[in-house]
Amino acid sequence: MCFLNPYSICCFLRFPRIYFPLVLYFVLLHIIFSRGKMDVFISIVGALAGKAAEYTVDPAARQLSYLFKTKTKLQNFRNKVRDLEEARQRLQQSVKAATNNGEEIFDDVKRWLTEVDEKISGQTATQMQEDEEKATKRCLAGFCPDFMSRYHLSKKADKEANAIAQLLMEKDAFNAVGYLPAAQAMDTTRHDKEYEAFGSRNRAFDELMAALEDDAVSIIGVYGMGGVGKTTLVKEAAKQANEKQLFDEVVLVSIKQKPNMVNVQEEIAEKLGMAMSEKNVDARAARLRGRLNEKRILIVLDDIWESLELEALGISCGDKQKGCKILTTSRRLDVLESLNSQPNISIETLKEDEAWNLFKKMAGLVEESDFQSTAVEVAKRCAGLPIAIATIAKALKPKKNLFEWKNALGQLSQPSERNFKGIPKDAYSAIELSYAFLDAEELRPIFLLCSVMGHDADPEDLLRYAIGLGFIHGLNTIEASRDRVLTLLSDLKAS
Repeated sequence: MCFLNPYSICCFLRFPRIYFPLVLYFVLLHIIFSRGKMDVFISIVGALAGKAAEYTVDPAARQLSYLFKTKTKLQNFRNKVRDLEEARQRLQQSVKAATNNGEEIFDDVKRWLTEVDEKISGQTATQMQEDEEKATKRCLAGFCPDFMSRYHLSKKADKEANAIAQLLMEKDAFNAVGYLPAAQAMDTTRHDKEYEAFGSRNRAFDELMAALEDDAVSIIGVYGMGGVGKTTLVKEAAKQANEKQLFDEVVLVSIKQKPNMVNVQEEIAEKLGMAMSEKNVDARAARLRGRLNEKRILIVLDDIWESLELEALGISCGDKQKGCKILTTSRRLDVLESLNSQPNISIETLKEDEAWNLFKKMAGLVEESDFQSTAVEVAKRCAGLPIAIATIAKALKPKKNLFEWKNALGQLSQPSERNFKGIPKDAYSAIELSYAFLDAEELRPIFLLCSVMGHDADPEDLLRYAIGLGFIHGLNTIEASRDRVLTLLSDLKAS
């Protein structure tokens, strides 16, 4: 119902009394004009309201515009919704591209998209349409517009349009939608299948975890012969330390026999998300020391062959860097002692029953198979070393003839004369035999080439060397050669 009393209208709409003459004038115009000329009346009123706004100040003028500029405000709202939908579509495409590139999406970008989805949801649009239909209805037998509905609809449309304008401003402030996270030195979730909780390793593992939890311990050492499982053990310990939130970050770096100090610093920095522009080793060390002071960080230096100058690397720990802890592995106890590591935890070979159970699992054997007695002897020849057990068991797994297993046992029974420091002859023979089991003619030279290039060789570099050294035969295009090399790599991993 509407009120034709001008004073009542002013009070009802909470207009200042200064507008009483103007409202009276509008009501008189309404009475004068017939129903057929109502649209002309509304146009005149709208023009007068706009003109009045020029000579008055907010909020009075704004309140008047809510009453007589309903169509304009609704159209402005629709335009803003359209702009917001287009902006959302563009941002969603940017987010998709960033995600495909391996980037992490910023929280404010995610929050913006969520708010936009709520703002332009079907429910909001439906409610606005219902309000608009209600506002078009007339009172007094159709002679008078429903001023209250028009007023509230205009006010709501104006409010929503302003909220959308704010969202559009926020979107324009996004310089980027995501970022590349720091490269992880190790995936602390991927080693479950590699790790075996052997009973003989429980003491060593518990001692290692206690040292990781002890704030008084700065450098921890783990030692044992090559292939005994040091790396697998420390990775599992790092995984559990991560689950317990003992550290903010875990960085693992594999140290080669003759490590390059600059390369080691570069790898650590990269995995901490740092960009190293300094060329000088000392300057790099200073940058690393500053970075390691920021958080609780575990640095794993795997497979150290000779003593390292940790201070020169910039990763020394102790009172100066209480948040940093170093975990090292080596074949030699004297190397760890030169680093002042404490405690130094010994990793022994597997017990006979543990070795046999691991061999059966890797070879896919069932109890009381035709190969049982021969397989038991083969497992014994692996000297209790997990790496030897795994390589031989996997190599023999596809062999379905007993004579093939006996032949392998015969070769293992004659230990090789060659012996790398820290690797027993029996273990060396086991690894050598698994190399001999590589079937494809091209697999062996590719394996040796990978060994020369290092554990992190780039496949494209491997492709160039393989072609240049004549390891790839019968192919005339780079693409075909690349497919072949990648296939060989896959076969080697499966072996």
